[in-house]
Amino acid sequence: MDPSTIPSSEFSTRQFDIWRDSIAVVFDVERQASEADSAFIADVEAFQLGDMVVTAATLGEQRYTRSQARLRRDGMDHFVLNLYRTGGWRAQTPNGDFQGVAGQVSVLDLASELISDEPHSELVTLFLPRSLLEERLPNLGALHGSGPTGPHAALLAEYIDLLARRLPTLPAGEEQALSRATCEMLTACISPTLANVEAARPGLEMVLQRRARRFIEGQLNSPDLTADAICGAVGVSRRTLYRLFEQDGGVQRYIQARRLVRIKALLADASDGRRISEIAAEFGFTRPDHFARAFKHQFGQSARDLREFRRRHLGTGVVLGAKRNDIGSFDTWIRALHDRAIAI
Repeated sequence: MDPSTIPSSEFSTRQFDIWRDSIAVVFDVERQASEADSAFIADVEAFQLGDMVVTAATLGEQRYTRSQARLRRDGMDHFVLNLYRTGGWRAQTPNGDFQGVAGQVSVLDLASELISDEPHSELVTLFLPRSLLEERLPNLGALHGSGPTGPHAALLAEYIDLLARRLPTLPAGEEQALSRATCEMLTACISPTLANVEAARPGLEMVLQRRARRFIEGQLNSPDLTADAICGAVGVSRRTLYRLFEQDGGVQRYIQARRLVRIKALLADASDGRRISEIAAEFGFTRPDHFARAFKHQFGQSARDLREFRRRHLGTGVVLGAKRNDIGSFDTWIRALHDRAIAI
């Protein structure tokens, strides 16, 4: 157990009956008759952020149901937001029938009836008590079974995906701050008034910075990698772009640093027989003296020394392990959500 990171738990089974018992505090689930004899998978990694639970899961095909009788019986009063990395959903609700595909976010109101048919999917799920959102988003229940649309919906999907990818390494003690930031991001993307967007600025800028970095990474050897090109690809102004990379010393310094990292990796590749100057030129360093100074400043040694050292020590290395938290369990946390709902 590593107490330095956010509380997490893992759940894994290949038996549908075990999964059905685990998720039964929230949904009644069943398999379609055509899939009843096929292999099933349920792999869930869960993180607790105060009253919010975030899960990243791979789940086999199934039908989720919340009937009127179930609503009266369990009293769950939460919202569930699903980002489908793969797969999708087809939902039947009192508001109508809805469907969605990979890359979209669905909103479920656990106080309303639902039937949702879902294929094998990879998804990130947020379980949120209604009290976290009811003042910010009083009409969120109107989206039950469907999801937000438009450019802000895409930002929300990217934020949820990024949150799930970063949670395993984030330090303990940040849970409440992350919960607040996530609620602000949800509010800004679902109800994008000026005040809401301003409150969620850190989350929005994190997503925009991720887009910019992804674009830069794919264009490192392009002579057309300029601030204007990045602004056009990400959809931001120069002023916003410069603010996004302020902590990196500016966008141009960030690009140079990433190019040097790419060059360093190529120099360590024994199968790449090109001269150092050729590799450097591919990434825009046309002056050997400028490249030599920049490389030594960033890595503390010359490119030539690094190449020779790496090649002499080819085949040696260190494998680092990591510890993960296992505080409680996924189904215990979901049951805790249920118990809090009953107590309210």
